[in-house]
Amino acid sequence: MKRKLVLISGSKQTKLILNKQLIDLLGDYISIHCFAIDEGLPKEIEGDVVLYSSESIEEEAKEILAINSPNEIVGNRTIHYKHISQLLKIPVHTKVLIVNDDDKETLKLIESLYQLGINHVQFIPFKKQKTYYEGVEVAVSPGELHLCPPYIKNVIDIGVRLFDMATVFEIIKSFGFNQSNHSIIWDRYLRNIIELQKKLIEAQEKMKTLHFHVKSVVNTVEDGILAVDSTQKITLFNKRLEALFQLASSDVMNHEIKDVLPQRDVADFILLSEEKSKYFIINGYEIVIYKSLIKEDNTIVSTFKSVNQAFEIEGKAQLETRKNGSSAKYNYRDIIGEHKSLTNTIALSKKMALTNYPILIQGETGTGKELFAQSIHNYSNRKNGPFLAVNCSAMTDTLLESELFGYDEGSFTGAQKGGKKGFFENANNGTIFLDEIGDISSRLQTQLLRVLQEKEIRRVGGSRVIPIDVRIITATHNNLLGKIKQNLFREDLYYRLNVLGLTLPPLRERRADIPLLIHHFISKSRTWANIEKEAMDLLIEHEWLGNIRELKGVVEYLLTISEENEIKTEDVESRLGKQKIKSTLNDFENESFDLLELQENRAILEAIKECNENGKAASRDWITFNLRDISFILTNQQVRKRLHLLEVKEYIIKRRGRAGTKITEKGLNYLYYLKAKQNCIINKSIY
Repeated sequence: MKRKLVLISGSKQTKLILNKQLIDLLGDYISIHCFAIDEGLPKEIEGDVVLYSSESIEEEAKEILAINSPNEIVGNRTIHYKHISQLLKIPVHTKVLIVNDDDKETLKLIESLYQLGINHVQFIPFKKQKTYYEGVEVAVSPGELHLCPPYIKNVIDIGVRLFDMATVFEIIKSFGFNQSNHSIIWDRYLRNIIELQKKLIEAQEKMKTLHFHVKSVVNTVEDGILAVDSTQKITLFNKRLEALFQLASSDVMNHEIKDVLPQRDVADFILLSEEKSKYFIINGYEIVIYKSLIKEDNTIVSTFKSVNQAFEIEGKAQLETRKNGSSAKYNYRDIIGEHKSLTNTIALSKKMALTNYPILIQGETGTGKELFAQSIHNYSNRKNGPFLAVNCSAMTDTLLESELFGYDEGSFTGAQKGGKKGFFENANNGTIFLDEIGDISSRLQTQLLRVLQEKEIRRVGGSRVIPIDVRIITATHNNLLGKIKQNLFREDLYYRLNVLGLTLPPLRERRADIPLLIHHFISKSRTWANIEKEAMDLLIEHEWLGNIRELKGVVEYLLTISEENEIKTEDVESRLGKQKIKSTLNDFENESFDLLELQENRAILEAIKECNENGKAASRDWITFNLRDISFILTNQQVRKRLHLLEVKEYIIKRRGRAGTKITEKGLNYLYYLKAKQNCIINKSIY
């Protein structure tokens, strides 16, 4: 006859679940009898072993019945492995209320959960007399759902808890099973443990995968992202912030934000301010920080966005709403620099913007002539009207005429049916910007003069006079007065265009602005990088013949080749050719020439360099014509002779036809030398 185990539990549901567990483990060896207090108990119970489901059940049972047994065991209980996955899905740092009808069992359940490794949340024990728990939105209960506060909507039922391994061991010990029975029972129990372990490992791997995925995402985004938990410790610090603050993520994670961020005002804003966004300058970069609160776990998430990026997004949105391309996207805030020569120019241009007079902007290539033109338009009373920019040197004479003035139907072969409005008509009540105005033909100069005088246009092939109200801003890097002397530009048109004259300073005359511009271009590239001091010094000392356009290209190159967000001195030297220039300057000293020859060589090389920078190869005729613009009167034959000598010395490469002439790297070094030599001669003559 089988020996007898008697189980006493509190409820019928608990009795059924625990009875099944005991039968699965021990049913082959002992007879199991189960009772539930809520179903009623007999007056007396006999058995080889009496097993109570908890301490409170033991106390209650002994008060109402007689127990006749040599062995009594109070079982320890643990959560059923099937419910582990539900608990692991609860978000990190969540406050979770553990609800049970017995305070001791509640604490034991919490202890059991922690021992199982479920420690990513904060468990709070349920008290019968307490009705509200601040910050708690999740409750977990082993079948006691009716006790959960009604305001908590997210309730997880983990069901009846099973007996743990220690309890099974006590039962085996009490019945004195032999070794073979002992092993079989343990194998049956361990199957459940192994199943539980598998679930935990799978859940852990999923969490690792999710963590890696989230980390990859936040390191890919173009903004800096920082998260701070309820204890003010940093829980997220992505790659963008590493570059911005020059701090490693490993040095700040799980540290209090005030202890690790170098700027206390940033930490105070994130933790204390009620503002949703604020402007900061961090390591030379203009940043706007946006923050939001995740209420579920009291986490503050802050997004660091560069000011330039915000402006760029705003500009793109404006362009999307005005798809006709007739808008100015730049304002004075886009003009970077604090040098007096620049600030004076900006102040002067703002005064000009408030009038309707024509403006002639003069300056070297790359100084930002169109940037100023757009800023003037957006500052003027025409800012709500269209802005159209035209590069006069990019089109043939006839094409430019039809684009500026439009044409009527049938005016030429291929003309659009119904005709077409020109830039002047499309710019009505707004501004038209004519860049490289010095390159237009004498015929177009005459037509433009009429527009300025009469404020009306006539389409190509048309007879109808169309009145317009357009402000004209022009720009050139040529010497228009020199062209007037050579009868290449109308004097009356020059004075019509130059009612208000604005000259932009070259970058070499405001070197103090170079660091500001470099930081601006870096932040606009949607990254952050540190620049070695020696590298910055080289960039400041460079001649910058291409001005801001050249500087922008160099910065983009350096960002592309830099490693670990660090722009190094050798990268700058390589890009600017400093080392090569220093090594070859002494070679040029051996050359013999007079001052006139020096000036002619410099003028020819600069003309070729300018043409090449515009994506073109210079022809001999183009060089001859360009030299006349700067009052160098050389015949075509003289230019050919000079080009031949320069080619022999490998300063240029001449090719036939459209390939034209291109300046070599050696020629660039020679050009820098000529400029330095000429400046030295001029200084000696002055002093």
